[in-house]
Amino acid sequence: MEEERKGPGRPRTESKLPDGWFDIIIQSGKDGKHITDFLITLGISWDAHWAMMKRNTEYSRAVKEYEKYCEQYWYNQMHQSMEETGGTGYNSRLWSLIMRNKFGDRWSEASKVDVTSQGGSIQSNPIQIEIIKTVINKDENA
Repeated sequence: MEEERKGPGRPRTESKLPDGWFDIIIQSGKDGKHITDFLITLGISWDAHWAMMKRNTEYSRAVKEYEKYCEQYWYNQMHQSMEETGGTGYNSRLWSLIMRNKFGDRWSEASKVDVTSQGGSIQSNPIQIEIIKTVINKDENA
């Protein structure tokens, strides 16, 4: 039996994914796990992940769903703690750090100010500082 020629180069990562890969990605999000959880489980490198995000719409959709479920998981962790104990004993600083780092495009503690020139050029006016040095003589204070 003659084997069919597959073409040059190595096979794409998509061809190596196990059955149920979409559900594995979604479940990682529902469990609030880090993205590396499903990357390791599915044997996907970071480079392959970014390449598939660009070229594979189904994979990209799965990762976006993962992100929504993961954000919901972490939000619900804090919400549940607030309802049950008023947040007592919950590490809100750690939670805030997780939210800012995992979901930085939507969660931030920094305020951003958009300064524009309304289409004109921004004037460059140098700031001049005059340093006045005072010397305190110990004999004068006595």
